[in-house]
Amino acid sequence: MSFDLASKDFYLMLLDNALSKASKQISSVGDRVLEVRPHLVIDAKNTVLTNLGQLAKTLNREPAHLARFLLKETGRAGSISEDKLLIQGKMTHDEAGKLIDLYVKEFVKCPVCNGIDTRIVSEKRFRFLVCDACGAKNPVRRI
Repeated sequence: MSFDLASKDFYLMLLDNALSKASKQISSVGDRVLEVRPHLVIDAKNTVLTNLGQLAKTLNREPAHLARFLLKETGRAGSISEDKLLIQGKMTHDEAGKLIDLYVKEFVKCPVCNGIDTRIVSEKRFRFLVCDACGAKNPVRRI
């Protein structure tokens, strides 16, 4: 099968078009993004974070660690029951979202490679965020 010059140019134009569309889709495949949205139920004086267990599982952390962070940062009392966090006082969706973003930045994302494949390791009296992707080891505060 032979192609003349016009059909080759047309073929190359179609190929370039397909590759440009594919590269836009492929560029986002390698980057993983955490989709963490808190589900809050606000009563008269209390707030219930109903998806604490799901958030902790998504972030690969213990629910108690995430709950301690949220309670300490807000300065509110609360308790965990059945993968839910009961918080005394009202908390807005915006406030909860910002706190979870802060938790991800401080206790989940690697500061070196921005990867999310991390774990918290205790050594003696210190805690470190260890990245499984790049091997970085950074200290984190105790909560």
